[in-house]
Amino acid sequence: MLRLKNAPVSARLAFAFLVIVAAVPCAKAQADDVLKLQKQFQDAVVAADTAAIAPLMADEAIFIHGNGAAQTKEQFLAAIKAGQLALSAYDLKDPKVVPFDGGAIVSGPVDLTFKPRPNATTPPMTIHMRGSSVWLQRSGKWVLLLDQDTTISGPPAAH
Repeated sequence: MLRLKNAPVSARLAFAFLVIVAAVPCAKAQADDVLKLQKQFQDAVVAADTAAIAPLMADEAIFIHGNGAAQTKEQFLAAIKAGQLALSAYDLKDPKVVPFDGGAIVSGPVDLTFKPRPNATTPPMTIHMRGSSVWLQRSGKWVLLLDQDTTISGPPAAH
């Protein structure tokens, strides 16, 4: 058993530094894994591939849209199947990942471009949002629990 209680301050600081440095690769790997899943989710939504979307989501997942409407997993998948949520682009820019014990939050500016309706004479509509997604690890698998977007007036500010 390692005993640091009576160790010199320099030894305790060195140990603390090593613990932090050792944790960084885990946090980085976790962030990379979650960002890959976030991208898979976004790509599947654009492709309207509900078979690919469903296993990425927790059964109790909640989606809160920019207009405040909330949907369950089943309602979200049904809206995609029915073409009510038909996107041509789902772009998360400059994502930030905040890991926590058993999960991670992905947040950043999001541009959603909707497919034009048949016979539309106007260009496709793009809305700018601030999005946040909560991912949890369950039984060794990541699942999306919450996705919430808030509409931003105009394009997001440059960083």
